[in-house]
Amino acid sequence: MAIAYGERKSTTTAEGAGSAVEAAAGIAIAILAIIGLSRGESGSLTSIATIILGAAMFVFGATMASEYGKLVDTVGEAAVGASEFGAGMSVEIMTGGTAIVLGILGLIGVSRGVLVPAAVITVGVGLMLSAGSFQRLNNLRMQVSGLADVAQSLSRAAVSSALTSQVLAGLAAVVLGILALTIPGSAASLVQVGLIVLGVALALSGTALTGRMLKIYGPARVQ
Repeated sequence: MAIAYGERKSTTTAEGAGSAVEAAAGIAIAILAIIGLSRGESGSLTSIATIILGAAMFVFGATMASEYGKLVDTVGEAAVGASEFGAGMSVEIMTGGTAIVLGILGLIGVSRGVLVPAAVITVGVGLMLSAGSFQRLNNLRMQVSGLADVAQSLSRAAVSSALTSQVLAGLAAVVLGILALTIPGSAASLVQVGLIVLGVALALSGTALTGRMLKIYGPARVQ
C-alpha cells in the first residue's frame, strides 16, 4: 500500500521542518550552555537554553502527532495502534511544555537551582520514553511509503542511530540533573553539561533525520 505522492510529500515536508527546528534548537542550546559554562554563569543563559529545549521538544512532538494523524487517515487507527503511538508523541509534547514553564520560572528567578535541573531530568526522561514509539512510527511509515527495500533499510538505520543517541543523551541528562539536585555546589556546571549533552543530541538527530528525508524521500515517486 503506497501513500499518494502529494500527500507523502506534504507529510515529509512537515517532518523535515520539525527536524530542522530540532537541529537548530539543539545547536543554540549547546552554544548557550557552553557560553554559560565558560563564564561560570548559571542564570539567564541556562534558563533561556531550557526554554529553547522545551520549545524544540514541543514542536517536534506536535509535528510527529500531525504525521500520526495522517497515518491514521491512511491505514486506519487499528493498524497504527492509537495507544502506543499517541502516548509517545504526547510524552514529547508534555515534557516540552513542562520544560518551557520551568525555564520561564527559572528565568524570573523562581527556585532556579531546583527548577532548571528538574527540567533537564524531565526532558531526559521524555527522550527515553518517546524513542520506542517514534521507532515504531517510522517502521509503519516505511511500510506504507512504497519505497524500495534498500531505501527502507537506510531510513530505518538512520532513525535507529539517531534514536540511540537520544536515549543515551536522555539517560546522561537524567543522571546529571539528579546530581545537580543532590550536589548544590556543582549544580550550575552539572546542569550546563546536561544541556550541552541534550543540545548536541538534538542537533545530531535533527540533522540525521533531515538528511535522511532529503536523500531518500526527495526523489521518491509513486510506484
